[in-house]
Amino acid sequence: MNKTTLTTLCLAMLVALSGVADAELPRQFLATYCIDCHGPDTQKSDRRFDGLGDAITDLHQLELWQEIVDQLNLGEMPPPKKRQPSADEKAKTIASITAGIADARAELTSHGQHTVMRRLNRFEYQHTIGDLLSLNVQAWNPAADFPPDVKVDGFDNNGRELVTSGMLLDHYLGAAEEAIRRATHFGPRPESKQYAQQTPYYFTGKDKENLPKLFHVDRFRFIPDTPYTDLYGRHYRGGHIGFRPLYGGVAHSGMYTVRVKAAAIDRDHPYGTALDDFRNGDPLVLELAMVDREGSVESTGNITTERSVGLAELTSEEPAWFEWTTHIDQGFEPEVRFRNGTSAAKRLVRIITQKAAEHPEVAPFAKMKSGYEKSHGLLKVYRGPKLRIFDIQVEGPHLEQWPPAGHRLMYGDLQPEDLNRNTIIQRLRVFAAGAFRRPLQADELKPIERMVIAKLDSGLEPLAALQLGFQTILCSPSFIYLQEGQGTLGGYSLASRLSYFLWSSQPDAQLLAHAGAGHLSDPKVLDAEVDRMLKDPRSERFVNQFVRRWLDWDNLGEMPVSGEFGVYYRDNLESAMAGETTLFFRHLLDQNLPPKRFLDADYTFVNRELAAHYELPPVVGNHLRRVSTAGTVRGGLMTQGSFLTASANGVDTSPVVRGIYALEKVLGYTPPPPPDDVPEIEPDIRGALTVREELAKHRSIAACAECHRKIDPLGFALESFDPIGAWRTQYGKGLPVDASGQLPSGEQFDDIRELRTLLIKRHDQFTRSLSEKLMTYALGREVEVGDRSVIDRICEQMAEPDAGLRDLIRAIVVSESFLKN
Repeated sequence: MNKTTLTTLCLAMLVALSGVADAELPRQFLATYCIDCHGPDTQKSDRRFDGLGDAITDLHQLELWQEIVDQLNLGEMPPPKKRQPSADEKAKTIASITAGIADARAELTSHGQHTVMRRLNRFEYQHTIGDLLSLNVQAWNPAADFPPDVKVDGFDNNGRELVTSGMLLDHYLGAAEEAIRRATHFGPRPESKQYAQQTPYYFTGKDKENLPKLFHVDRFRFIPDTPYTDLYGRHYRGGHIGFRPLYGGVAHSGMYTVRVKAAAIDRDHPYGTALDDFRNGDPLVLELAMVDREGSVESTGNITTERSVGLAELTSEEPAWFEWTTHIDQGFEPEVRFRNGTSAAKRLVRIITQKAAEHPEVAPFAKMKSGYEKSHGLLKVYRGPKLRIFDIQVEGPHLEQWPPAGHRLMYGDLQPEDLNRNTIIQRLRVFAAGAFRRPLQADELKPIERMVIAKLDSGLEPLAALQLGFQTILCSPSFIYLQEGQGTLGGYSLASRLSYFLWSSQPDAQLLAHAGAGHLSDPKVLDAEVDRMLKDPRSERFVNQFVRRWLDWDNLGEMPVSGEFGVYYRDNLESAMAGETTLFFRHLLDQNLPPKRFLDADYTFVNRELAAHYELPPVVGNHLRRVSTAGTVRGGLMTQGSFLTASANGVDTSPVVRGIYALEKVLGYTPPPPPDDVPEIEPDIRGALTVREELAKHRSIAACAECHRKIDPLGFALESFDPIGAWRTQYGKGLPVDASGQLPSGEQFDDIRELRTLLIKRHDQFTRSLSEKLMTYALGREVEVGDRSVIDRICEQMAEPDAGLRDLIRAIVVSESFLKN
């Protein structure tokens, strides 16, 4: 906060205490300083104030007065070049408006702040099914084919937009049927087995029959004369190895141990920049993936579905064992890949052929006709990076209990022959209580019970009838909706609101026990539960999902990055960037550090590839770890790769797009859309040499100037970063980057570092924005005018020097907005 704003606020508090707050709303102040830009003739930012009276009579007026006092507090209005009020006049105005807003809020919002009966979104449904039935929903996502959820301001859990269509109901039926099937295990406990394979990994003749092409010898895959097989590129031809003993997938879902014996060969190569998609001397990255080949086609490498489960960096030519314990879903099988090899074996064969004159070993093959002999010969003499695979071993499944917890919830200790009318009704009620996340109400299940009994009477097998009942329960409103009622939340409703906030899933037994005993109304119990839940591994869902929704990461990795940024794919930067930001958030949460740290942190979390991308001192390894950014251009959220990539389009950058993104995500301000009479095409820019000059001409349009005064400065500062967040001092055409700007307050900066210093002074504005985003996510609705006083109190608490991010979560959970509906 700058000195002028601080002084103004102090004066405002003194004036308020002296009784001036009872004065009428300051219409004369508006007439003197505001109406010229927000009156009958001109409505900058689509705001008009001349119709405001001495009292606030509706919510629209309340929002306008709130905007006015916010702008006065921030020192952004009136604009620097306009007539300015004295500090005393400004303080009295702020106090008067603040008092008027407080009175109006009490009168106008008594029926607001209500979250409608909210459907579980795709992410919540996925994890609720997983936790209820003890299914691994990373391997099998029951909501994978659901239609996308509508987003409101980036958030996809807004109850008003989560409608249920006929198509979605069809998906619910299919997902429920498959979930019940996967969770049912009446057979004997699966035996843990060991599987192993050494060279060969490729086959010819009858050995390849019925195997997908991944296992076949071709121009870039051959049976070696050695006890190992070399991989050459990232593409599946010559870069992936299948595991024949488990071809067709494992018979039983569960945890398996996978071991791979491998070595890194020729990390330093003689081909110079010819292999531009591999940095000379880099470690080789081995990737373990789980794949489903059912219904696959050749164009996808004989894979229908895949999931990366682990990476290992290799630096030694001496073979070593690498081990992972991971879930493998029924029908999936392991595959080993060369994650950072050259793009494709086909390409490198062409490259080394072109280098024949420089490398005598290549010469005998250079003029040969294309075919197996030439390609195999070139690969054998190739002296570039090779991932050498000796052995692959798999053991499992490792099962902690049998049958699993999901089966026991459905069937208890019953066998199919034990099922009859009485036991079926009993199991339906037990299952429904778990699925509905609360005790059943009297006769609530009668319609489903009658349906199941009718099916039995019609001759349906008891097990099939019971499973039909389970499926119906999983499609009922009590499962797929959060029904919170109105007023103060009951214990079970509060338990669900808390668990879907911090776990994106159903409450566990301890939370439900507190709900049943009425303990959740005790703030101390709520505080303790928040701490417990944030320490639970399930809280990773909150961290990942909230950060994703807050920063609108749907475009991260979805919009193809231009070919000139090949490093983005080679070094797996998408994953590293997302990991950096979520680990940064997790760190602040676990250490209970102040939200200000999002802006002023002089450290971040990088792996080898991301450190190189940021031009930081080298680090070793693929795992993310904390490093100092002191003295560099990096520091805080705005200079992290995910922020910079999500605010670009993968090809080029726009100060307007990035400026709006920064305003929304950091300062909590969303500019209004352009006026209808302003065309989408930029104004005449003939003669404009730079983006800055183009925007200067754009700002010459009066209707655009006011918003661009806020947007452009932040966007200009971020022009020092390219579309994937690398530092740059000039554009591709050699034009220098000018990252200087001036904030609406008149404060000037030369680059991102100076802008960062100015934003750190406004950290209270960032904290308010983050508080509103977290509240929006927690409630499943937009923050309304009636929530303003709650947010105000939370921000007052967060102004304490030792208040941290975990305290902010606690403050939201014990707030009136969270505890009531």
